[in-house]
This record gives sequence, C-alpha cells and structure tokens, in this order.
Amino acid sequence: MNFQRAIDRFRRFRLRRLGCLAALVFFVLIIADISPVTAAADLVPHQVLYRMKLATATRGSGIADAEGVMAYSFRDSCDSWTSETKVTLRLVYSEGQDVDTSWSFASWEAKDGLAYSFQIRHRRDGQVIEVLKGKVDRTAPGAASVARFSMPEGKVVSLPEGTLFPTRHLLELIAAGERGEPMVHRTVFDGASLDNPYNINVVIARAGSSSQVKTAATLKLARVLIAGGLAPAPVRHMRMAFFPLASRTAEPDFELGIDYRPDGIANRIHQDFGDFSLDLVPDQIKILKRSSC
Repeated sequence: MNFQRAIDRFRRFRLRRLGCLAALVFFVLIIADISPVTAAADLVPHQVLYRMKLATATRGSGIADAEGVMAYSFRDSCDSWTSETKVTLRLVYSEGQDVDTSWSFASWEAKDGLAYSFQIRHRRDGQVIEVLKGKVDRTAPGAASVARFSMPEGKVVSLPEGTLFPTRHLLELIAAGERGEPMVHRTVFDGASLDNPYNINVVIARAGSSSQVKTAATLKLARVLIAGGLAPAPVRHMRMAFFPLASRTAEPDFELGIDYRPDGIANRIHQDFGDFSLDLVPDQIKILKRSSC
C-alpha cells in the first residue's frame, strides 16, 4: 500500500456516523412509518473527545504509527438534529515521513426527513485539499431526490428511493438491534465525500454489558462514563461495511466496528482500511441539554 493510497483511504473515512455518526441503521419498516420525535427521544445530546491510535498495520502499508483526536458533538433541536466532527491525525511512515491531516464535518438533518445540509473541509499539512458543501430537499421521507453541491459548484448526486440521512440511519440501527435483527442493509447519504451515497451492510451483535475483565482500558472507560454523568449500559457491537453506490467491486471501501450504547453514544470505534486500522476510545464525555420546544 503506497503513501498516496493510505492518505486517500483516510480521506474517505466517515466519522460523522458516531453517536448519530455517524455516522448507521436499517430495518424492514418504511421510514415514514416511524415517528421522528418518538425515536429522537432515545438519543442523548452529547460531546465526546476520542483518542485515536494505530491498531494494526501490514508491512505493505508503510505506516509505522498513528495518533490523533476526534471531537464529536450531537445536538437535538425541536425539529432537527445537528452534528459536528473534527479530526486531527498524524500518520508516521516507516520511511520517516510524517503527515498531519485534519478533517471537519458539520451536518443539519430535519427530523421529518425532508431536508439535509452538510459541509466538509479537509486539510493536509496545513493546506486545504478539499471542501464540500451542499444540501438535499425532497418531497417525502425516503423519496428519490438529488444532492446539490455549492462546492464544488454545480455538482449533483442522485439519491435513490429509500436513501437515509445519518441520524435516521443510526436510529434505525438501534431499533433493528432491539428487534433482534442480525443483519441489515440500507443506502445512506451524508455528503462527506463524492463517493456518496453508500450501500451499507451492517452485522448487529446481541446486546451485552462491557467486558467483566477489569483491564486498564475498561476501568478508564468506566471512569470517563461516570465523570460524564452516564451509568453503565449494555452495548451492542455493529460491524459496518461501506460500498459506494456506483462501485461494482465485491470489497467494501472501508469498514467500521462500533460499540453503541442504547442512547447512541459510542463506547469504542474501530476503523478498518484494509492495510491498517485505527482504534478510537472516549477520553472525555459531556451530556448536553435538550432544546426546550
């Protein structure tokens, strides 16, 4: 795996799904049959600071180390959800070259599923290399529509019928897990890259409490949760494979493994890019107030 390929794979990394991120859900019911207000009550508005570290790297990846942080926030307004993700990551290559990359993503999603807007900025070693901005308006939840970009100007992406936005996706994932569905598939648009929309296959494990083995990592997580005012809760591991809708390859663009609490907060994230992978664990959590409607 050469240097440019490694950078490009990280560039397509979709952390907007976390906690909302997030960015992830499917089930057999039609989305218009779900009450947005009722479903939204289960997601907790919050801010999380995740520490990012290299988990694995093959010899061919050329990556010797990686570390960084991701700041994620999710807010619940009367008629919409908003999320913001800021990532700073340093990749250290075996040849001795370091690359600093930063990525910011912000989104606004109407709870009725009729509108969505997004903005992304990607920097490498301090230089802006990509800016995306746009919105979606549609006549009914799940109706076929288009995403219109203002940056790059004039770019239009078709969204097939049934396409979900990120928070609705997460709500459906959590609901599917509650119903005991082991596998789900949906088309999702978040605007975080020009590869959108994605077909996302998700394998959902049964709910279980955190490991009973009191390792340093589990003890630290417990302290972070307590400091953030959160009680321990069962978690459900979700393994997600992302396939660009236009792709005809059998392998996913990338994969995510996320341990989700029922309130939508991610206890752990594992990002698999094939030749290398990253682990993200919470370092700080803050619960935010809901809007008064």
